[in-house]
Amino acid sequence: MSNITYKVNDRLWFFNEGANNIMWCDYSKSGEDQMLTLFDQAFEISQNSGSSVKILANFKSTPKSQKLTKRMRESGKWFKQSGVDVKIAVLGFDNTFTRIVMNTTMTISRVKNLKLFENREDALGWLSA
Repeated sequence: MSNITYKVNDRLWFFNEGANNIMWCDYSKSGEDQMLTLFDQAFEISQNSGSSVKILANFKSTPKSQKLTKRMRESGKWFKQSGVDVKIAVLGFDNTFTRIVMNTTMTISRVKNLKLFENREDALGWLSA
C-alpha cells in the first residue's frame, strides 16, 4: 500500500486504489482495548468523510469482543440513518465459526455493503467495483 494519501497512525490510513480512496484499518494482533480505540477513530473519520466511504479492515488474529460487536451494530444503524454510502471489505475471518459470527453481526447491524474476503486482492477488486 505505497499510495498512502493520509496517515492517522500505524494502523489507520487512507490509500488510493485506482480512482478510489480507501481507508485501511489494521486490527490484526490487537487486544480488545486497542481494537475499540481504532474502531472509534475509524468511525469518527467515516462520519466526516462525505457521502461515501470505502474501508478495508484486517481482523486477522484478533480476540472475540462483545463490545466491538455492539459498536459495529451501532455504527451500522448510524450509516443506514445518515445516508452515507459505506462499503467495507473485511479480511482475517478465516475460520467457519468467526465467519458465522461476523455474518450474523452484519445482518443485525443492517450493513448491506460489508463482505468477508480471504485475500487483499479480491477485497480491493470488490471495493473498486
